[in-house]
Amino acid sequence: MNDRASLGRIAMRSALQLRRMLSIPREGPVNVYDIATALGIEVRFVDIPSLEGMFYREPNPKILLPSWQHRPKGRIAYSCAHEMGHCQLGHGTQVDRYIERPRDQSPKPDEEFAADVFAASLMMPRQAVLSLFSRRGWDILRANPTQLFIIAGELDVGYTTLLRHLRYGLEIVDDGWLTTRINIAPKAIRQELSGNQDAPRIIVVDEHWSDVTIDVEVGDEIIIPSHLPVNGGSLVVKVIRNGDYASWVACRAGETAVRITNRNHRVRIARTDYCGLLKYRFLDDPDEA
Repeated sequence: MNDRASLGRIAMRSALQLRRMLSIPREGPVNVYDIATALGIEVRFVDIPSLEGMFYREPNPKILLPSWQHRPKGRIAYSCAHEMGHCQLGHGTQVDRYIERPRDQSPKPDEEFAADVFAASLMMPRQAVLSLFSRRGWDILRANPTQLFIIAGELDVGYTTLLRHLRYGLEIVDDGWLTTRINIAPKAIRQELSGNQDAPRIIVVDEHWSDVTIDVEVGDEIIIPSHLPVNGGSLVVKVIRNGDYASWVACRAGETAVRITNRNHRVRIARTDYCGLLKYRFLDDPDEA
């Protein structure tokens, strides 16, 4: 147990030191793909449904990730951070296959455990989690599923991942709190927010959103509180209003700025189910120009 705790502390320190090296404040969310680029790690998205993630060290560090058609957006971002952990912690080449683990799963190998702690500490350090709730005036202990979904989106992790981190990583909530929220399906939350029964991939951007870049694919929806003035630029189009929220659909690959109230937010749009190198992911599609 002491050895395991020591591994966790080393992994956490490594993640927080990386944030400091890149001048990312502890209270701010991150874009893991930008971090990988800053570290000189080549990231490639591939059409391999069985892959969770892969880190290849020699001769130059590389990370392989499944395309977004195979896994939720937040899960893939977390996998990227996990594989980055293998890199930063000095581990060798690692291949993680997609496995639906039972709840009574045996403990993960030490290197996988350490990479998980690194990923959680990089993407969801305590200060960042508390800050996102605080700036919206939300109490974590009273937070409803929609509020938790919004926070998870800004942190770029899955709804369930955030809930489990609040319980087991940060130990802010108890088992009763977790039980009442973890059985809520993210699809139901997406349907409620977007008003779309097909429950597309969505991200909620409100007036409290930080400066972190918003990454989406063509067809994804950016959900914005309907009372806020918005200029969506040329690549996102408003399609429906659903009560308290308006939906803006990413319609073409490229980079743009979405202005909400008086702030511009950088938005990068990839082609649907993009496979290929990260550095080419958000290039304009000449067939759609």
